[in-house]
Amino acid sequence: MSFEIAEPGWVAIGRDDVTGRISVKHVGFFEVDDEGIRPLVKDHEGVFWEPGPETVEVIKTDPLHAAKLAWMHKLAGMAERATTSAEFDAVEGLADFVMNWEPRNGG
Repeated sequence: MSFEIAEPGWVAIGRDDVTGRISVKHVGFFEVDDEGIRPLVKDHEGVFWEPGPETVEVIKTDPLHAAKLAWMHKLAGMAERATTSAEFDAVEGLADFVMNWEPRNGG
């Protein structure tokens, strides 16, 4: 088994299907062994551990796109709970807004 330092930009995105809570955690290391490669994230006590089963993606990206991806997972959960076409259309409109939003320079 070996450990590799993760390059900047690696994140683990999680979605709790019960609460709908979304998390984005910085991946600090990768654990490499005969079974494969696993990301390791730091908990509130500073200990590195493998993210739990709520992890839906591990990706290398910039902070803006990590936030957009996290919001898209949140909206996917909302779409799954939508019961009317109006609710689904509202979620779809929000998803379009999130994906197309870009910060402006100078306000």
